[in-house]
Amino acid sequence: RISKTDIVICYIENIAPAVLVEEVKARLARIDIDAVFDTGYLAELIADHKWTLFTQTQHTEKPDRVCGHLMEGKVCILADGSPMALVAPISFPEYMISPEDYYMHFIPASLFRMLRFFAFIIALLLPSLYVALISFHHEMIPTPLLLTIAATRQNVPFPAFLEALLMETTFELLREAGLRLPRAVGPAVSIVGALIIGDAAVRAGLVSTPMVVIVAFTGIASFVS
Repeated sequence: RISKTDIVICYIENIAPAVLVEEVKARLARIDIDAVFDTGYLAELIADHKWTLFTQTQHTEKPDRVCGHLMEGKVCILADGSPMALVAPISFPEYMISPEDYYMHFIPASLFRMLRFFAFIIALLLPSLYVALISFHHEMIPTPLLLTIAATRQNVPFPAFLEALLMETTFELLREAGLRLPRAVGPAVSIVGALIIGDAAVRAGLVSTPMVVIVAFTGIASFVS
């Protein structure tokens, strides 16, 4: 009503389903808002489920990725003044697709996609699996490894769940700090901060060394996926 932002709907005729195009137009026409400064405003307003934490659209600023989605029958929404394109609808496996996959042979591209799915599973399950094993299922861990873990956890005052929660929260705080700081110092501060805090926490006996390794591996996997 106030910003008068121009919105563009991009699709390829005879490839994008006509029902999908009409649905997108209808949902955009129902929007009643004062101003739109980015396509992110529209993503929440046209979503199927407004209370879910899972995104139902995809944001990208890469033209080749948008063109790839258009060739697959998707609809792209552009907002005047915003470099980000909104692609809809989107499914979960498509988040594992990298723009470089379009330029590669299908065999290595498929292997890389499988690697991203594996990294996603690691990022989702590894800390909880580790906590479950050392807390309730010791018999599933080889005896030499179990003795090593027990020795490192001997002076840790927290249970494994609280230890994992503390380390995951610290890792996320460091990652957010790196994103918010200026680009020249952000990565350096986050990396150095993680090394110093991790080493200090182990030396102080607040966390065990295997937990630091698990959280670090989980963080790397989250960047991959």
